[in-house]
Amino acid sequence: MKTETATKNSDSASLMQSQGPLVAFLVLCAVGTVFFPTFLTPLNLTNILRQVSLTGIVSIGMAFVILSGGIDLSVGSIAAVAAVLAAKLSGDFPVTAVLIPILAGIGLGAVNGLLITRVKLPPFIATLAMMLGAGGLAFVLSGGGSAASDTSGWFSQNIAKGDVLGIPCIGFVFILALGVAIVVAKQTSFGRSVYAIGGNEEAARMMGLHVNRGKMLVYMISGGCAATAGVLYASRYSSVPPGDFAGWELKAIAAVVISGTSLTGGIGKMGHVLYGVLILGTIPNIINKQGTLGSMDTNVITGILLLAVILLQSRTANQEEHSVGGGA
Repeated sequence: MKTETATKNSDSASLMQSQGPLVAFLVLCAVGTVFFPTFLTPLNLTNILRQVSLTGIVSIGMAFVILSGGIDLSVGSIAAVAAVLAAKLSGDFPVTAVLIPILAGIGLGAVNGLLITRVKLPPFIATLAMMLGAGGLAFVLSGGGSAASDTSGWFSQNIAKGDVLGIPCIGFVFILALGVAIVVAKQTSFGRSVYAIGGNEEAARMMGLHVNRGKMLVYMISGGCAATAGVLYASRYSSVPPGDFAGWELKAIAAVVISGTSLTGGIGKMGHVLYGVLILGTIPNIINKQGTLGSMDTNVITGILLLAVILLQSRTANQEEHSVGGGA
């Protein structure tokens, strides 16, 4: 009887963890709709999509890393390097302004992967070192100030600022990237190996999976996603201060965890990253409409929500262990 009860409790907690992000987002939408008539207007919804797209793209790469059991603290600094490079190349070489920064981001991600798989540094230490190093590199490349984008050319007018059928191009990039990530995570051997590595690395090795190669790829993906977001930032804004990217890694981690992905790896749904990102974008949108609260209130609410998700994950894991122990 106790085993059945524990199993039911575990199933309920797992269901809440799985569907909780969607429920939380729908509750936020209901609150916004009830109290603010302009919340569901196309203009406001478009603004939310535009605001969350950069965080969303970074969060896609972060989701792969966390699913593999790692963490990437360097995404903000990699985005800064890419944004500065894109801004400097935007005048004469608009296509190069897109390709070179993204390749640079993938390269910096590969360095993270090498430090973790070859040098055997913990992901926290390796990506922290990259965060500091790439952050310094971004300031050097910008000359210690802000890099200026060419606001009159194709790079600035048609990438991040353009619209298609009333939907921001930057939002299309995010949704397209998320769609590709969902297919990769669910339908490819690489995606399945990421879950296996995050669930139990030693078991993954015994199954014959290329663990080191899988880790290398997830950090390269993370670096590429961060660089893509940096390029879009440089396209959207005329001035690119490297300091603007501080904290991007925390937003991405928060979005991924709020989406239901376990920080220990191996558990989570790539598609639910959309809910985590939208939740992070909807909270400040509602607070701005309320008028009397500020950015610190946004941080408090986000922190409480993040803590609740982590506690739920911990409870689910404990109940599953108790259920297995009782069944044995």
